[in-house]
Amino acid sequence: MDFNRNFDHIPQTSLVLLSFLNQKDCQNGEPGRVFDYREENLSTNHIDSDGDIETDGHSPPATYRDLLHELQHEVQPRLSVNAEEARAARETAAELIRIADLLEQSVLSQAAESLTKKLRSSKEEVWASHLSKGVQTLLQHVAAAKEFKKELVEMAFTFMLMKTVCERTPDFLFSLYGTVVQFFGSN
Repeated sequence: MDFNRNFDHIPQTSLVLLSFLNQKDCQNGEPGRVFDYREENLSTNHIDSDGDIETDGHSPPATYRDLLHELQHEVQPRLSVNAEEARAARETAAELIRIADLLEQSVLSQAAESLTKKLRSSKEEVWASHLSKGVQTLLQHVAAAKEFKKELVEMAFTFMLMKTVCERTPDFLFSLYGTVVQFFGSN
């Protein structure tokens, strides 16, 4: 399928974004970090005289993967998807991942750090604007992206920037997901 010629036939944004987030590997090695965190927590627990495990009273912070799993369970039941739509979403996400892979990690990291700071200090109503500016900055740094249709590149870079920010700050996942879906849904 040639995604550059069939942009009008891209499946609904929510489905493509979920597929993208599931298919694209974590950039920060999070699975290992989650394992290390859980191992650390096991050492702070102790077994009381009844054989029950006691904890220090703090819940572990939510990870990106945990919240992504929760987001899927919240969003997917509301999406009426047949097998063809699901396949098209996976294919589209795979193409977007191929485009997103053009980003250099240092450029992406700087853009994600800058966007994270802006999101922390602003209201959700302006998040789309901050995200759009971050994507425009990324577009200036990737000459090879010109071989793809501009809309696909913008979508790929938006998804990748969102994912990178949410890996760093998992609490942004639900709100930023909504911002991205609304942004592409309105265009």
